[in-house]
Amino acid sequence: MNIAEGLKIKNPEKAISVITEFIRKNVKAFHREGAVIGVSGGIDSALGAFLTVKAIGNENVLALFLPERDSSKQSEQDARLVAEKLGIKLKKIDITPIVKATGAYGIVPSAFGIPRKVQEKYVINRYKAHQDEEETTFLKTLKGGEGSEEIRRGTAFHRIKHRIRMVMWYYYAELNNYIVIGNCNKSEKLTGYFVKYGDSGSDIDPIANLYKSQVKQLASYIGVPERIIEKAPSPDLLPGITDEFALQITYEKLDKILFGLEHDINEKEIMNQANASEREINYVKKLVELSAHMRNLPPSPKI
Repeated sequence: MNIAEGLKIKNPEKAISVITEFIRKNVKAFHREGAVIGVSGGIDSALGAFLTVKAIGNENVLALFLPERDSSKQSEQDARLVAEKLGIKLKKIDITPIVKATGAYGIVPSAFGIPRKVQEKYVINRYKAHQDEEETTFLKTLKGGEGSEEIRRGTAFHRIKHRIRMVMWYYYAELNNYIVIGNCNKSEKLTGYFVKYGDSGSDIDPIANLYKSQVKQLASYIGVPERIIEKAPSPDLLPGITDEFALQITYEKLDKILFGLEHDINEKEIMNQANASEREINYVKKLVELSAHMRNLPPSPKI
């Protein structure tokens, strides 16, 4: 099987039709009157917003932009661009005071008065300091920090922001009798590059069966602004940290490996088609294994 061809969306109109019908049916099944969607300025939430508007109309969609102290100004510009293009209401709520009230800003060095570029360089260097030839820092976070207090602090600091955003989505959804739209893609879901009860906290997950490379394809087809499609994907919660830097692998290579593993393609063939090493394939397999619990309901004992 040709992996690159397998990742191509052959009929984007059909894909859009399937997803929009899924959204419509679930809004009705949940007895809701519309949808809330977190719009971050990134490609995943932009595609989610475009699909949701196509499904139920822009008058029934509320977009929430929830920045905090460490968010970039570019994110707000891109979130507003999406809202304006779709004609949907965008509500901006700065969650900095909420994050501050939890004490989270106190567990990392203060960024007050420090230029953004300096912040980014510092965070990148600290992130790099924890990885070695055997394991990336991200993999170590999936293993609870591997005994590193700094990794644990960084993980808690990053994840609480996602979880506060999730709380805000549900608050406004319940005020308006709306459904919450999730924006996690398949690449994130399979590798654990999401936050349990954070950005994965939603009522429905319309793009969860699309690899990141397929998100880009569909976003381009449906009309998401090019600058959003082309910018480096980032959770925008830690200065300087992009998805591919955190994962230490490009999405192009990651998707090919994931697709190959999913379709039981011979590993040597995956290596060839993805231009990947055996070590990289084992790394991706380990991410999938360590994040399995994040994709399941909490376990409970049989009585």
